[in-house]
Amino acid sequence: MISAFKTVAATCVALLPLGALPAVAQETIPITIGAGLPPHSNSVARIIDYVIPEIDRRLAENGNYKIEWTTGWSGTIAGQFDMFEAVQDGIIDIGSVNTLFEGAKLPMEQITYVTPFGGNDLVKTMEIFDKVRAELPELDEQFLRFNQRRLGVGGLVDYHLLSTFEIKTLEDLQGKKFGTPGLAANWLDGTGATPVAGSLSEYYNSLKTGVYDGIVIFESGIAPFKFHEVAPIITRVGFGSQLTTNLTINEDKWQSLPEEVQNILVEVGAEYENKATEGTIALATKSLETAVAEGAKINDMEPGEVAKLAAALPNIATLWAKSIDDKGLPGTKMLETYMQMSRDAGITFARDWDKE
Repeated sequence: MISAFKTVAATCVALLPLGALPAVAQETIPITIGAGLPPHSNSVARIIDYVIPEIDRRLAENGNYKIEWTTGWSGTIAGQFDMFEAVQDGIIDIGSVNTLFEGAKLPMEQITYVTPFGGNDLVKTMEIFDKVRAELPELDEQFLRFNQRRLGVGGLVDYHLLSTFEIKTLEDLQGKKFGTPGLAANWLDGTGATPVAGSLSEYYNSLKTGVYDGIVIFESGIAPFKFHEVAPIITRVGFGSQLTTNLTINEDKWQSLPEEVQNILVEVGAEYENKATEGTIALATKSLETAVAEGAKINDMEPGEVAKLAAALPNIATLWAKSIDDKGLPGTKMLETYMQMSRDAGITFARDWDKE
């Protein structure tokens, strides 16, 4: 009787419709993601409109995992100056880190900021930096020392001077105060201007109240942050394309993730670089057009004056490289590699920073 019962039971199970079988449970993974900048900033906008939905879409296709996102933009969880530490400590799992403010902890990430007056082809700059990164593993090791890893890098097309006064010659900078981000302060060294460390979140009020006479600003940030309302003169000097932001993930969080999720994060992080670059280039053009339409004036500094401005600087690149060498990192090697790869790509600098 028992044997017969087992046979009947097995037959009944075999006849059950497929939908009646127990479904495999989908695992929900909580991830906190944030940025110090607001949603209209290009790097943040691409996270919101591409990174998050694309990760969700790919996970949904496989059906094994789902992410429960907690978001914090505009510094609601951590500000621009605190984001790197917030990711390091796990307060935020994934963060848009403004690496230009982390010169002490991420010195090698600053290479473009110590080699100004190069090209303004951001696509080329990104490609060159990826090649340099492939040759120098120390670049990624920097992040791991602070309990995080890179998912993608973002940059800016070009930096210029935005001011409340006309700038035609190097002498016009004498005695003026400029808000500057990170190592961009070095771009005014020896010019007679006074750089003041600042950030996007406080530039507007500082210009409006006269704390600054101008700012060193990237093209795509002028109109979105309405800086031209309080400093309507844009002087294009061509400091060049810069790498500014990294999307990073806390290493402990990374190690806790299933391989499938890790792979998708890597894939989407690489695509984020392209999306952010495309967005920045489009936004830079639109930003200048909008600023002019709303009353701003664009002046192009004469090439001879740009050359004088570049020549007024100390060799900030070799000084930087030596300081990196002294820390046991390949600063000189990185400078030489980056400059040579740039030349090979057809980029001409106002100064041969690595050869002086």
